[in-house]
Amino acid sequence: MKAAYRPDIDGLRAVAVSAVILFHAFPGTLPGGFVGVDIFFVISGYLITGIVTSDLHDKTFSLATFYERRIRRIFPALIVVLAATMFVGVHLLLPNELHSLGKNAVASSLFSANLMLLSEVSYFDIGAHLKPLLHLWSLGIEEQFYLAWPLILCALPRRWMPIAAGIGLVASFSLNVALASDHPASAFFLPFTRAWELMAGALLTFLPSQSRAVREGAAIIGIVAIEVSFFLFDAKMTFPGWAAALPVAGASLLIMSEGAIVNRILTLKPFVGVGLISYSLYLWHWPVLVFLQIYLFRPLNDTLGLAAVALASALSVLTYFAVERPLRRQSRVFPIGAAMAAVGLFGLYATFVKVPDLPGPLQAMINTPDGVTSWRVHECLLLDGEDGDFRNCSETKRPLIAIWGDSTASALIPGLAKLQQNHAFGIAQYSVSSCSPLLLPAHSASRYCLEKNAEIVRRVSEIKPDIVILHAIWDAGDSATTTKPTIDALRAAGVPRIIMIGPVPVWRGGLPDIAVAYYRRYDSVLPERTSQFVNGSRDDKIIEGIAAALGVEYISARNALCQTDGCLTRLGDSLTARDTVHLTSPGSEYLVRRIAGQLGIE
Repeated sequence: MKAAYRPDIDGLRAVAVSAVILFHAFPGTLPGGFVGVDIFFVISGYLITGIVTSDLHDKTFSLATFYERRIRRIFPALIVVLAATMFVGVHLLLPNELHSLGKNAVASSLFSANLMLLSEVSYFDIGAHLKPLLHLWSLGIEEQFYLAWPLILCALPRRWMPIAAGIGLVASFSLNVALASDHPASAFFLPFTRAWELMAGALLTFLPSQSRAVREGAAIIGIVAIEVSFFLFDAKMTFPGWAAALPVAGASLLIMSEGAIVNRILTLKPFVGVGLISYSLYLWHWPVLVFLQIYLFRPLNDTLGLAAVALASALSVLTYFAVERPLRRQSRVFPIGAAMAAVGLFGLYATFVKVPDLPGPLQAMINTPDGVTSWRVHECLLLDGEDGDFRNCSETKRPLIAIWGDSTASALIPGLAKLQQNHAFGIAQYSVSSCSPLLLPAHSASRYCLEKNAEIVRRVSEIKPDIVILHAIWDAGDSATTTKPTIDALRAAGVPRIIMIGPVPVWRGGLPDIAVAYYRRYDSVLPERTSQFVNGSRDDKIIEGIAAALGVEYISARNALCQTDGCLTRLGDSLTARDTVHLTSPGSEYLVRRIAGQLGIE
């Protein structure tokens, strides 16, 4: 027996997609809006299980028919968005960004976007804000569920189906919790660590109908759980992990509460209308936001965010009525499959063939040596939870200068190594990606950061450096209070000179992107100095104040790289930064040369 259409589930879809869009377009407005994706997972698990079990009960189920329906439901809008995204990407992205986009387009057409994105996870990978198809990881999870779960249901007697769903939920949730802290990317992208969310929805199809009182209470608890997730969660927390259980439970309680007052509210036309276009809206919103940021070289303000949402909404309505709805009723799937194959070929072309035509000087800028090979990654620069004890990260020459900080501190190494060619001193490198040199919990200091920074203090006590340089991007929440334990520990270790080097300029969108986009827009090479596309000096002043309050020396990297006519973008054909913040080898050499006197190296 076919399940009746439930408009309240379309209303719940509206809540989920609206939360995701608010989270992406207006950061800070709904800090936990990303859990809208988890709500989608629960809905998908419930609906797909209901369709399959109903057809199996009626003895009308066919795998071929099921997959044909999924193709007609998923492919048409996805093909349009992939093709449009590739077209814009060819005209707007850098070669490495376009190649990444092409790979992700191919993966999306093969139901594996999440696995491709997991394979690309790296500290030196393209930033998430530059990946127009990043959001399709969730579609990959759902597509893999569609491939596997119906086969399992077909193989089981009905009485075993809820048991299988329960076992899958417990096993997947346990794996998710086990991986979330130390392997967050795997916990986030792998289907095995997300399956429990879909299984939560699947289990709902086997529950008996509840009394009116139970449904009313469950609906209230469910909507409160979802709202708490929206407003109390944020992107810095460990997720999914244990935390994901709250929005998943909330969505599950709402789905089981058909007819409750909360659910009847979700059946109102505005909710149902947004829910009907939610798939297209989810597909469109992220590429629109990403490309607008890339074009403008900066994060979007509320006005631009609103314009992006309006454009994505218009495209979604058009896609729903002109593509989704007509082709959902189309009986033939071959043309749809052929179109998806064409998009995949377009992605292969972008991945392996197409390279934007750039003039020689501009190509030289893009190929500026980044100096990463000298950073001693995985040994003296630890990444993303890596274990390491910095055992071989100090030279024996004197005087000895120890560098302690995040990856921007490692970016000073090429400049210091260049300076060593004419001056006698040793270098010790102790750096951890995304970890400021702090010993107290703060905005920029996770548990992992604190553990590694404590290890660095032990190493500093052993090697007795003559100078310790503290350098990082730092954080707006850092203060003399959070930094004082670091200074006290270095003084207790007998360090005679402590120098804080302020943050380098931050280039909105990344300096290579700026150079290419500037040429395409103005048909000229980026000026050697500019005040466009770069952050202000506020952070520099904050860190300078912290150094003064703690009585340590301060060197402004910004003053060395920026003047009244702007910040240094290039030295001839060599860019000074490889992305938003990391100095290239020429940029590092220039900065260190400028501050050598302040370091006492003449």
